[in-house]
This record gives sequence, structure tokens and C-alpha cells, in this order.
Amino acid sequence: PAISDGDLCVQACADDPQVAFHAIRNLARIGFGTVSLRWSQLGFGRTSSTSTAQQTPRNLFGFKDGTANLMAEEAEALDRHLWVGDAQVPDERHAFMVGGTYLVARRISMHIETWDRSSLGEQERVIGRTKSDGAPLSGGEEFTDPDFTRLGRGDLPLIDVASHVRLAHPDTNDGVRLLRRGYNFTDGSNGLGRLDAGLFFIAFMNDPARQYVPMQTTLARDDLLSEYLQHRGSGLWAVPPGIADGSTIGASLFS
Repeated sequence: PAISDGDLCVQACADDPQVAFHAIRNLARIGFGTVSLRWSQLGFGRTSSTSTAQQTPRNLFGFKDGTANLMAEEAEALDRHLWVGDAQVPDERHAFMVGGTYLVARRISMHIETWDRSSLGEQERVIGRTKSDGAPLSGGEEFTDPDFTRLGRGDLPLIDVASHVRLAHPDTNDGVRLLRRGYNFTDGSNGLGRLDAGLFFIAFMNDPARQYVPMQTTLARDDLLSEYLQHRGSGLWAVPPGIADGSTIGASLFS
């Protein structure tokens, strides 16, 4: 609970983490007496590509992450899955969100030492992709669509039914997609001498109840990867639409 929720969410991005640090520091200074910093998380690197011009990055488990992510070039898909439209606005009170989106954040600790003791075959079974190039275990290359029906030895699916890629894939979630824009993090070590590190999951979507909650419920219940993860904090925020000339952030909320 100490690293969850909050009334306002501020994300500062920079090539140099010191720049992001001072951005948050100065915002906290300006808001002194009106707002106070509840919690913060410093991340590094990317855990998902958001453009076809980018290579898919790797997470701290060493696997490519976010292969099926929404891309900036997919305008139609962004309208369908990312930006809030009239269909996602239940009444006039929520009309200020049209053109905006919702942000889900989760601080996920990764049991890296336990993962490192697992065999390569077990790691790939848990993820559902090869570690070398991110190809689905059903065959092909990284961006080949996984074939969850293809059988292997013993007439068992080549991609385990409880693998992470299957349970998180759009084909298993009524076509739902998210724009993931998370980061790795490391905060030293814990009292047991193990790395306090993991994924700071950040995803944007236009309907969290329809897109995120059912998928996360399934992952929490069935995902083989859960053995190596521990969720320690989370939050959900409304992100108003962009700023028009002469306007301010969230102006439509107060109009």
C-alpha cells in the first residue's frame, strides 16, 4: 500500500536520469503545501518497443519483451485500444476524458536468482518464446504469430497452455491490446542479499475494466511466470487529452 495509488501521477522521462530526478524534485518544490510526494520509482531502459523503428528490448530475465505491443504507426489500432472515445464515456460527467487514455502501473519484483537457476528449456516453456531471438515455440521468427494449436511430442501443445505469451496474447483476450511503456528497475539488494530489481510495468489503454482487469486476473491465476514474480505496488490514473493552444493540462475536467 505504501507504493500504490495516489491522486496525481507524474511521469518524467529523460536520456539522463539526473534530469528526470530534478524535474520531479522541482515539481514537488513548486507544489509544496498543496501536494506531497506519496511514492516514486526510478526506472531505466525500455521494456517494450513502441515503434517499428525500434528493436524489441529485453527484460531482466533476458527475454525480449513486448513483441505484440501497440506501435505508434498503427493509427487504427491506437484509436481502438488506446484513446478514449465516445463509446468509453458513460455520461457527460466523463466527457472530459474523450481523447485521453488511462495509465496502469505496477511495481513487479523479479526473483532473478531463482530464475537463473532454472534451465533454458524451463525458462522458454514458462515464457512461450525462445530466449535467443524471441520466436514463438510454435516456430518462425520473433514477429511470427504464435500457433497455440500446434502440437509437439506426446501430442502436447508446443506453447504451454499456461505460458506467459499465451495468457497475455490478444488471441486469448478477445483481441485486447495495450500500449506498454514500462521500465526495468533496481533498488540495490534486500536483507537476504538478493537483488531488489524487476519490472516497473506501465501500460496505457482506453478501458481498464475491459482490457486490463480480465487479463491480469487470468495471469494471476494461471501464469507459469507468477512463480518468479511478486507484485508490490500498483495504481490506476486517468490521463486527460493533450493540451490545446492557450489551454492547460486537465482543463476539460474543470470546464
